[in-house]
Amino acid sequence: MTPYTPHNGEQEQFPENTGSSLLEKEDEVAHLLLQHRQLSELMGGVLPPTLEPSWGSHVLVIGWSLGGLVYEMAWRYPSLQITGIDANARTVEVAQILAQDLDNVTVFAQDIHHLDDEVFPPASFDLIQLRFLAGNVTPQQFPPLMQSLARICRTGGLLVWTEAELPITTSLACQRLCTMVQEGLQASGRAFTPGYSLGVTARMGRWLADAGYRITQSRAYAINISVGSKGHDAFVRQVRLFAQQLRTFLLEQDVTTAEMFEEIYLEMQREIEEEQFCGLLYLRTLVAARL
Repeated sequence: MTPYTPHNGEQEQFPENTGSSLLEKEDEVAHLLLQHRQLSELMGGVLPPTLEPSWGSHVLVIGWSLGGLVYEMAWRYPSLQITGIDANARTVEVAQILAQDLDNVTVFAQDIHHLDDEVFPPASFDLIQLRFLAGNVTPQQFPPLMQSLARICRTGGLLVWTEAELPITTSLACQRLCTMVQEGLQASGRAFTPGYSLGVTARMGRWLADAGYRITQSRAYAINISVGSKGHDAFVRQVRLFAQQLRTFLLEQDVTTAEMFEEIYLEMQREIEEEQFCGLLYLRTLVAARL
């Protein structure tokens, strides 16, 4: 087992890279765990620190870093029965590798917009955890998704949901790319606000209230991504990870050209590594109770 030190200093154990299937994905698994660990440390844990696991035992996990989320939750709360779902087969495969030795985790491929009664009966879960869905769920899809999740969450059960906004930085190239992203979202009918901020965090509470949830906690995080901060390395990794996906999206929406994107992207990479680079990434986590 490979040790992992969470934010509280305890020694958690992640699986060794044994077996041919895991060896083939060693870099992907290691990268996922590092990303999850960094975010968990910056946010103070896999769940809000004030939230104690007295709400039940059946948990559903959806969203970014699925494998890291289900593994850390299973390790910290061994009495929980955790289900993780994602429509992406690759994401599910990596999560299954991480959970292969855990008796209290089930991970499988599932379209989150089609949670039928046979697989997910009403009131199946005591806690539903969501992270960073805005990249894959449109503003039009969020209301019915929240209604669907309310159906499978028991009365009094909790939903913990985290989303992020576009970063605010001193990099002109980074800000230009953020502007292009918003223009692309507007062109594709997927913008959350008419302005130049992403705006998803402002709408979370309304969607939850309309779905029959009562907000019990609202936590805001201003993650420092400046050079020399704990968040900077994670930010640089994310920039590199999503470069191709971002390029494809912007070209499809005819917001930029391949040549212009490469020029701006390379300039951003240079600027965010400069000693004077400063930036903040705003996150919001809501804890809501099912009425």
